[in-house]
Amino acid sequence: MKSIFFCSLFMCAFGIGNGQNFANQGDSLMNKGLLVPALEKYSIALAQNPFPEISYKIASAYALLWTAQARDSAFSYLNQALKNDSTLKALYDPTYLSLIEDQRWKKIENSQLRKYEATNGPIENKTFALQLFRMIIKDQGFMYVGNIERKKYMQNGGYFGTPAIFPILAMEEKNMIENKEQLVKLLDINGWPTASSVTEYAAAGAALIINHTTYEIRSKYFPMLEKAFKQGEAQPLRYAKMRDRLLMEEGKEQLFGTQWKFVNSKRVPHPIEEPEYVDKRRSEIGLGPLSVYLKERFDIEWKVDQKL
Repeated sequence: MKSIFFCSLFMCAFGIGNGQNFANQGDSLMNKGLLVPALEKYSIALAQNPFPEISYKIASAYALLWTAQARDSAFSYLNQALKNDSTLKALYDPTYLSLIEDQRWKKIENSQLRKYEATNGPIENKTFALQLFRMIIKDQGFMYVGNIERKKYMQNGGYFGTPAIFPILAMEEKNMIENKEQLVKLLDINGWPTASSVTEYAAAGAALIINHTTYEIRSKYFPMLEKAFKQGEAQPLRYAKMRDRLLMEEGKEQLFGTQWKFVNSKRVPHPIEEPEYVDKRRSEIGLGPLSVYLKERFDIEWKVDQKL
């Protein structure tokens, strides 16, 4: 009896480990833009290890294929993945850009909001939150393709790997323009979205989107973001990014080190005011060391001795 039990336990562990191996292979292929081979690996992983996380990855890969048949599959797997999920992560996941105009997306939104509120309490301004979530997806929705091609751009000495990237960049710009126009209207009606009124995720999205507009718009609405931040209603990083960007655009040195540029094909931070005190300033607003942030986010090596 014991041998049967241990054999079953071994087989279960082997299946989980093997399934995870296929999932990791799928992730690697996804990172290279190889969606169909990634789906093949994910499907094997799911058969061996039917976890919601793998169904979610399959849904994302299908959504990125942008065909009607792929959308059907994306919704099918996404519904499986979210069956016991009470988070809102799917509602601002940019891989689902191809799904948000489909009527089935509204059902996903309503279902996740209902489950989230049952666990976390009511969202004060659900309509505003949903509008912001969709704008986040529109803002970031072409980043998957764009980032893959930008890597090739760097590897190819300043040339994209395919001319197909240019209409993608044009659609990305169109979405950002539409977001800008919609967000300005919403801010004038609702004021700055706070974490307590639309959730922290949606509020962070407003700062993300407005940071992709113009200096005139950023400088007009930054005081609203700053007020929300000082009241504990906005993320420190979103505040820091907009503050730094405005300073940079005004020809001044940044304070928190969030803005970078390319120099000789390498990322480097824009000039920082008193860089030896940057970690002190970051700590005062709730951010960690700059060297860690730059390395983890942008693979930038930055070493300046810090003073307290």
